[in-house]
Amino acid sequence: VDDAGLGTYPSYLGPAEMVFRIFEKEDPILWVRVNAFQLESLKSIALRMLRHSPYYMRSPNILTAGAMVPGEVPPYAFVGPVTILVCRDNDGAWSVAEEVQEAAKTGRALAPKVAKDGVVAIREADDALENLVDDSRHVLLLYMTDRLWYDQDGTVARLVQAAMDRKITIAMVHEQTPTLGGCPFSTFFQGQTPQVLLQPPYSLYNALAIPLYGSPEHRKVSLRHVLRRMGAAPCDAGLLWRKQKQLLHFMSVARLVRRRPLQQGESRDSQSRRSWNRYGQSDRDSGRQSWNRYGQ
Repeated sequence: VDDAGLGTYPSYLGPAEMVFRIFEKEDPILWVRVNAFQLESLKSIALRMLRHSPYYMRSPNILTAGAMVPGEVPPYAFVGPVTILVCRDNDGAWSVAEEVQEAAKTGRALAPKVAKDGVVAIREADDALENLVDDSRHVLLLYMTDRLWYDQDGTVARLVQAAMDRKITIAMVHEQTPTLGGCPFSTFFQGQTPQVLLQPPYSLYNALAIPLYGSPEHRKVSLRHVLRRMGAAPCDAGLLWRKQKQLLHFMSVARLVRRRPLQQGESRDSQSRRSWNRYGQSDRDSGRQSWNRYGQ
């Protein structure tokens, strides 16, 4: 008899029956032994156990929205406009960028007030790096497969180097599905990556690459990690956290504006002064408001 006293489990033959229903009757569960991804694997197992228990078999709608586990990665959203740069010769990168864009849109819907300006655009890095003059923060998405550095003209390596010269964040996304070009990370050290990117001042792989898994549950976590790497904030973050992210956003945009090519008849001093007038004042105002609210 179950806990509610509503009768016996139909055709229940003991633990072996539950193991069969969870692990053999349905598709295999991807097991990942890495931090938040492991939580998703455990949550998938727990959900299957619950769905095959007597109570939830009679009330399956209760589990329609899934379950929450302490410590899981929350949705993320940007506090200001962001442009994701993609190399046209980096096969598959544009599709991944669209998934990241959609994940950011989902997070923005969960925090419509604080993330109302967090619009995400996608541009080809080849053209964008020539003239970075808009008001958004720029991030280069590098989709890592076994064919990453094999483009004919070395365009991907050149654009990565150019982005790092401009202090643009590189979000490395490492494909894990072999049929899509997934390979061990050590492959990139075996003669594939140009030496200039392995050595200082670039040292590309000093930053962590984010694994991109194929299963829907783990892919959701991957995309949220990508957003965090790009500078997004958790949707449930407090005001001070978001103010900090907003300040970093303004500083990043101002730095890129100062680094853009000079216009005809324009001096570097006048360009820097205009950048400060445009972004520095808003940064000071933001800091003063925060102090007035919390410091007094």
